[in-house]
Amino acid sequence: MKTKTTNLHEFSRKMNKKIIFKISFVILLFAFILASCTSKQTVEHSQTEGDYYTCPMHPTVVQEEEGDCPICGMDLVLEKGKSTQASDKTESTEKKIKYWVAPMDPNYVSDVPGKSPMGMDLVPVYEDEVPSGKGITIDPTVVQNMGVRVKHVSYRDISHNIRTIGNVEIADDKSYSINLRFSGWIETIFADKIGQKINKGEKLFEIYSPELISAQEEYLLAVNTYGKSSKVAEASRKRLLLWNIPNKHLAKILFENNAQQNVIFISPFSGYILHKNIKEGSNVKAGTDLYHIGNLDTVWIIADLYEFDAASVKIGQNAKIEVTNLPGNIRTGYVSFIYPTINPKTRTQRIRVELENSDLSLKPGMFVTIRIEADRANKVLTVPTEAIINSGERKIVFLSRGNGKFEPREIQTGLADDKDYYTEVISGLEENEIVVVSGQFLLDSESQLQEAVQKLLDVKFRSSSNSEVNDKHDHSGDTYFTCPMHPTIVQDEAGDCPICGMDLIEKEQ
Repeated sequence: MKTKTTNLHEFSRKMNKKIIFKISFVILLFAFILASCTSKQTVEHSQTEGDYYTCPMHPTVVQEEEGDCPICGMDLVLEKGKSTQASDKTESTEKKIKYWVAPMDPNYVSDVPGKSPMGMDLVPVYEDEVPSGKGITIDPTVVQNMGVRVKHVSYRDISHNIRTIGNVEIADDKSYSINLRFSGWIETIFADKIGQKINKGEKLFEIYSPELISAQEEYLLAVNTYGKSSKVAEASRKRLLLWNIPNKHLAKILFENNAQQNVIFISPFSGYILHKNIKEGSNVKAGTDLYHIGNLDTVWIIADLYEFDAASVKIGQNAKIEVTNLPGNIRTGYVSFIYPTINPKTRTQRIRVELENSDLSLKPGMFVTIRIEADRANKVLTVPTEAIINSGERKIVFLSRGNGKFEPREIQTGLADDKDYYTEVISGLEENEIVVVSGQFLLDSESQLQEAVQKLLDVKFRSSSNSEVNDKHDHSGDTYFTCPMHPTIVQDEAGDCPICGMDLIEKEQ
C-alpha cells in the first residue's frame, strides 16, 4: 500500500513538470512573436517617416505629401529608404543650405525656410549651387531640354571672303566716240545699225563739206606752186590730217590732181556700235558725236564695298564672278583699281574688277556676284562663329565644364571665315576646350539672373548686419532706403535697385 502511494506521488510530480514546461514554452513563444511584431512595426514606422516626395526634374523640391512640382508642374514621385532625421543629418553633413528661394520668383530669397508671397514652399539653395562669379550651374536635365550643343576649339585653315554685288560696264579704255572737226552734210551711211559689229578700217559714212573741198584745193595749189616738199604744201597737208582725212585720200588727190567732192570716213576702232546720231542728208556740225563704239572683249565690273571690308581688298587680288542669270558659271578676274573716295550716303567704297569677255556672255548692265578672297590664315586656333556672343564692346563664349557647369569667357577674335563659319581666336581659349554653340543666349540670361540674385543676397545680408549694429546702438528714428518693387532691398544710402534699377525710396525704421 505504501509502495502504491509513492508511485502515485511520483507520477503527479512528473505531470506537473510537463505542464509547467509547456506553459513556459507558450509564454516564451508569445513573447518572441510580440517582440518581432514590435520590431517590424518600428522598422515600418521608421521607413514611413523617412518617405518623401520629390520632383524628378528638380531634386531640390522635397515635401512630405504627394502633389505637383511648383517649378515645372510634374507629379512628385515617392522616395523611400531613409528616415527624415537620417536624411536631415546626411544633408547637414554633405550640403549646407545657403539661402531659400521662391520656386516661381528667383528674386524672392530668404535666409530661413517658409512660404513665398504666392504661398509656395521655399526651395533651398545649397552653398555649392551658389554662383561663384566665374560660372553657373544648371540641372543637366534642364540643359538637355534647352538643346545645348557643344564643339571643341581646334586649329584649322581659314580665309576671309568678301561677297558683294557688281554691275557690268564697258571698259572706259575700250570705248570710243567718233565726231567731225568740220561741218558738212551726210551723203551715205554704211554703218547704220545699233549693236552692229564694226572692224577697224571699215566704212562708216560719206560726207560732203565745202570746208573740206576748200582745204583740198589749197593743198593742190601749194604742191603745184611750191612743190610737195615745200613748207606751204606741208602746212596744208597737216591741216587735212588734223581733220582725220586719211593719207590714202590725200594720195588720191595728188594722183588725180583734183579735189574730191565727197569724203568717206572709216572706223579707227573695232567694236560694237552702241550709239548712233547720224542720218542720211542731215547737216552735222563740227564737234558733234556721230557714233559711240565699244569693245566688249574686256569688261569692267564696278562694285561697292563696306568700309570695314574695303581695308582688306588690294589691287591684283583674284575675284570670282558669278552671273546672276547663269548660276554655277564661275569666272575669274582681278581687282584692277580701288577708287580713292567713299560715298558719304552709303558709306561704301567702289572697286573695279577687269574680266575677259571674249564670248560676250557678259552684257553691259548685268548684275553679278563677286567673291574676293581678301585674307587667309593657316593653322590658327578657331572657334565656331555661332558660339560667340557679341555685345558690341566685348565677345563672350561659354565653356562647358560638365555636369551642368558652364563658365563665361571673354575672348579676342581675328579673321572670320564666312564659308565654314569659323573665327580665329587671338586670346582667351586653348585647344580642345569645349564651347557652347547652341543655347548660349539662355545661359547668358541665366548667368545674369544668378548674378542679380547674388547681388540681392549680398545687399540683404549686409543690410541685416547693419540692422543688428543699429539695434545694438539703439539708433531709434533712423531711416533706410528700399525698393518699392523689391522690399528685400535695404541699404543705408540712396541709390538704384540692383534688380530693377528703380530709385530707392526713404523710409523710417
